[in-house]
Amino acid sequence: MKTPNIFLILTLFLIGIVPISSASIGELGTFKQYSCINLLQTCADCTYNNISSVTLPDGVAALGLVAMTKSGTEYTYSFCNTSKAGTYNVNGYGDATGVITKWNYVFNVTPTGGAESNTTFFIFLMIISVGLVILGFMFHNYIFAFFGGLAFLICGVYGMIYGYGNVTNLYTQMISLVLIGLGALITIFSGLDLIGNVEGKDSGGFEEEE
Repeated sequence: MKTPNIFLILTLFLIGIVPISSASIGELGTFKQYSCINLLQTCADCTYNNISSVTLPDGVAALGLVAMTKSGTEYTYSFCNTSKAGTYNVNGYGDATGVITKWNYVFNVTPTGGAESNTTFFIFLMIISVGLVILGFMFHNYIFAFFGGLAFLICGVYGMIYGYGNVTNLYTQMISLVLIGLGALITIFSGLDLIGNVEGKDSGGFEEEE
């Protein structure tokens, strides 16, 4: 039986205990979609800090290795690729106390730049839309159906801009397009029926007078 190489074991042990993320920031904050974000790292005894990667919410790498700009004890980099809503992951490293130190943090991007919960509002809007359409068909009142169609259009446009339940992606956009199409159909057909109904009454009234 061969004796384990003590130097190899010590080397692996030392590599395993090299300090990492000692200068990390857990979460940078929440920012507005399409805005530029000042990525930040603070280190009093570093001579440099670099960003090794920034990952988009869908997992795509948006940025490779770049150097951050030093100002006193702060290191910054302006990141402007924020077209997608969700959580971004930032990785980097510096030389705190002369030792290469890795750090990592995340930041969130939303359409309005704040923590929002639009689920309740969307459900309320959908209830109004469905209720108006049902009332329109039950009572053959095209005015209810017309405004119900408009409410569906509002739901679709709202979803295109803000998403649903703080989620804005291709799926929410497809749902929004379906709602916009449904609302447009209801609005157009109920509007045509309403116009035809009004013209029919006017025509009938005119014939009775003659």
